[in-house]
Amino acid sequence: MNQPNSLTNTSPGLRRGWLPVGRPDDFPLDSPRRVELLGEGVVVVQRRSGLAAYADRCPHRNARLSAGRVVDDCIECPYHGWRFDGAGQCVHVPALGPAATVPPTAHLSAFRLQERYGLIWVALDEPVCELPEIPEWSDPSLRQIWLPPIDINAAAGQFVDNFLDFGHFPFVHAGTFGAGEDEFIGDYEVQRREDGWGFVVEYPHTIHNNEDPLVKTGEHPLVQPRNMTYTYGAPFAIVLRLELPITSVMNVLFTALQPLNESTTRVYTAMLRNDCATDAKAQHAIDYELEIMAEDLKVIERLWDGTIPLGAGQAHTRADRNTVEFRRIMQRLLSA
Repeated sequence: MNQPNSLTNTSPGLRRGWLPVGRPDDFPLDSPRRVELLGEGVVVVQRRSGLAAYADRCPHRNARLSAGRVVDDCIECPYHGWRFDGAGQCVHVPALGPAATVPPTAHLSAFRLQERYGLIWVALDEPVCELPEIPEWSDPSLRQIWLPPIDINAAAGQFVDNFLDFGHFPFVHAGTFGAGEDEFIGDYEVQRREDGWGFVVEYPHTIHNNEDPLVKTGEHPLVQPRNMTYTYGAPFAIVLRLELPITSVMNVLFTALQPLNESTTRVYTAMLRNDCATDAKAQHAIDYELEIMAEDLKVIERLWDGTIPLGAGQAHTRADRNTVEFRRIMQRLLSA
């Protein structure tokens, strides 16, 4: 089997992974909605019988089903009124009259769909990898705070590659938390998930903790230790657990990427924090996280192109072992 040379936002192998398409509130009852995924149109519809996703294309004359409506718990095509039930079966063709036999090619194939971690996930083909576990998701001591979804002009793989990399902190994030004292990357291990579709990396380092109000009073130092634990799950789900021992702050970042088309990606981010009891503190945390992301986007939206090379073509060092593992997993997924 030929090994794929690169990862893009429309690599066919990504059809075998769970990808987010929105939050549950994005899909109101009886209102078909079109979403973009891997360069394809998908219609997601919430009916009384449940949530379902199909290709946004009527098998009759290729009209967008998302432009239709829900009638008797069926999607009705806006072009000729064909109706499809929750299983995708065509149950009515007005031009043929009642009880007519419909063509065997008139049915829809439902995509696999699940709701988890506050998102709706779709797999366009049979998924080969599962989402990572997030034990903190149900921790009552942590407040769940969602950032607004953000569309970026970069590939999902480029965002993940940047997210997993901690060698860029002193340079890209000098305006927020980057500590120039922490340029050297010490030794660390990449612990592979048993099924091979993810990994965990633990790494302690130091940051400029500009979120700590006691830094301004001199009660706490600006440069503080921080323990990071990355949990990655293919293709584009990452959990970053941040623990700051001086302030006892716990911040768990959950990020999932929706490749919209070849050049655009939607980023979903939730924070689970123990230091945001008020709405004002939560908004401050959101604003700070958006400031950090803006620093990243100044770099990743200007990378050479929208690909992640999976073979030759890039230099790697021992400090890159987690992002090299990410490439190995992606090569496996694209070859599956």
